[in-house]
Amino acid sequence: MNNNQDIHILVVDDIEANRDLFSRHLQRMGYQVALATGGVQALEMVASTPFDLILLDIMMPEMDGFTVLESLRKHYSASQLPVIIISAIYDSKEIVKALDLGANDYITKPFDRKMMLSRVSIQLESASLYKQLYLSEERYTLAFIASNNGLWDWDIDKGTIFFSDRWRDMMGFTSDLVLDSIEKWFDWVHPDDVDDLRQAIYGHLTDSTATVKHEYRARFGDGKYRWMLCHAKALFGIDGKAVRMTSSQSDISNTKIFDPITGLPNGLVFMDRLRRMLASSERIGKPNFALISMSVDNKEKVKSAIGPLGYDKLSNKISLRLLDSLRVDDYLLQPEKEVVLTYMSDHYMLLIENTNKDESDALYVANRIKNILAQPFIIFDEIIHCGVSMGVCIPTKIGHSVDELIKNSISAETTARKKGSGISIYNAELHGKAIDRLRLEHELHNAISRNELRVYYQPIVSLPEGKEVGSESLVRWQHPNRGLLTPYHFIQLAEDVGVISSIDEWVFRESCRHHMSQANQDAAFSMYVSVNISVKELNAHWVKRIFSIIDEFSMPPQCVHIEITESIFLGNIEEAISLLNQLVDIGISFAIDDFGTGYSSFSYLKHLPATYLKIDKTFVDDIIKDPKTEQLVQSIIFMGHGLGMKIIAEGIENKEQADILSAMGCDYAQGYYFGKPVPAKK
Repeated sequence: MNNNQDIHILVVDDIEANRDLFSRHLQRMGYQVALATGGVQALEMVASTPFDLILLDIMMPEMDGFTVLESLRKHYSASQLPVIIISAIYDSKEIVKALDLGANDYITKPFDRKMMLSRVSIQLESASLYKQLYLSEERYTLAFIASNNGLWDWDIDKGTIFFSDRWRDMMGFTSDLVLDSIEKWFDWVHPDDVDDLRQAIYGHLTDSTATVKHEYRARFGDGKYRWMLCHAKALFGIDGKAVRMTSSQSDISNTKIFDPITGLPNGLVFMDRLRRMLASSERIGKPNFALISMSVDNKEKVKSAIGPLGYDKLSNKISLRLLDSLRVDDYLLQPEKEVVLTYMSDHYMLLIENTNKDESDALYVANRIKNILAQPFIIFDEIIHCGVSMGVCIPTKIGHSVDELIKNSISAETTARKKGSGISIYNAELHGKAIDRLRLEHELHNAISRNELRVYYQPIVSLPEGKEVGSESLVRWQHPNRGLLTPYHFIQLAEDVGVISSIDEWVFRESCRHHMSQANQDAAFSMYVSVNISVKELNAHWVKRIFSIIDEFSMPPQCVHIEITESIFLGNIEEAISLLNQLVDIGISFAIDDFGTGYSSFSYLKHLPATYLKIDKTFVDDIIKDPKTEQLVQSIIFMGHGLGMKIIAEGIENKEQADILSAMGCDYAQGYYFGKPVPAKK
């Protein structure tokens, strides 16, 4: 280093005489010297002021040199900030420890002036070479990356900027065009893009961990705009300030038009073409095009088998095969017919222009594509059979939006996949049902918070005397527009969208509240309440919630019956039995609901801690006129009694049914014959 006045050295020593001695020797050599009386002060000074080297005493009372050195090395390497330790005596253990912690060199006291200055000079020279090498390597690494692109290099301290010949050629600029500042470059950026680009560039100057990767439009020498990609990286000095920024610039106009995986026109181009077709339809007063949406069946399974890269290759090969097909098909070569193909969001979209009024043109293309893609593909030496589903949307009137048509074609594609038909034409009625389900799903999420759910109670009576012993809690939804909805209209939806647990808990809570309200008014009230729960929600958390609600309302557990369906046999039956037993242990009873209509497992039935078996209404309906049904019901009653369970028959609508079941030994019954479901207040 030739100019020592630009070099800043920090001397850290708790003894004033030592600090003064080092300072005088260093200042005579032209160095800028700062003094710190201890470790804490030294770290504070380093945090606020950049230094080129530190002389650090080991033995200090407040914070020793080892601690200071260890803290420094968390932020600065030995090449970035050299540290020479000062030791009062030659203690090899201390010196080795300091070197292990990242010290560059050491000096012992009393020191030789020439030796001290020599060691300082050596470390400063080494650090200077490192900084030059660092800046050079970073710049030329970026230059290598940008070898096929344009390169610019901005010297932030001097405010000058260099543009490579390749950059000027790319932009169509002559060599005599003066571009000597970053702001003059911004003058060539599209007015709609320049503010964001300027913010990205200047924002990077305060963030050493980030890089700039920004797309923008630049005006070329011919006056036309093209899409460019700026990839920039700033270089920071040890003081944390940006000193230089180097960037590559590449022309990405083609990628803004074509999908990089398939090579097809991208979604923006396709959407623009579709808008033009809609505008044309409005001019002539009728639509004359069709839209087809297509995607690969079992996409996740295929992607898992061949990997993401393999799936990209498959997408590319599908595109090439489609393009070849559309070129050679004699029908599609008719000049008045044109097909535009794109790939967006994992869907291939085909726009068929100038079609017939019916669906024949679109179905012709769809069937031809289906046959072409039926031939296998070879990906990474693996044979891939690629099934696809297609949805055809044929506008029947003008006034549709682009988004609406695309959604309709994708909806038809989804229908084709569900049906397994391969091709489906958009059906407004089916689509309306799908939209209605989505709307109902959204409303169901808010039904509890809006206090729209209701609990109705249907009496359960003993046979043959018909005395009421309890009631079953049945949820209803008081929909603001659709009226009072039974579970048939929303329980399956609740399970599908994951809100069944909240509904079950709400019903259980309301049932306990109503029960205890009645019990507190009538000391002789001793009936039980039976609540259905979804088997999907039978878990340890749900059991804890049951305990909590019972405690909250001081509900007698023996007055709680819980109904579960035979679907329990489809899950982890051992875990389910363990959870049920936790509730049985405190006095809660269980009933197996809808027995005989689901997935019975007799091997596990004997292990379930169930007290009741409920015969489904479908058996009760036929018990009078069908001898086989009568025999089945008798067998269920006999089996249930043999397993120590009581029998409850559901759906009894007349006296004859009640008498037959009573004669068979059925213990309890419920149905419209004994009472319809009613609100708690009734």
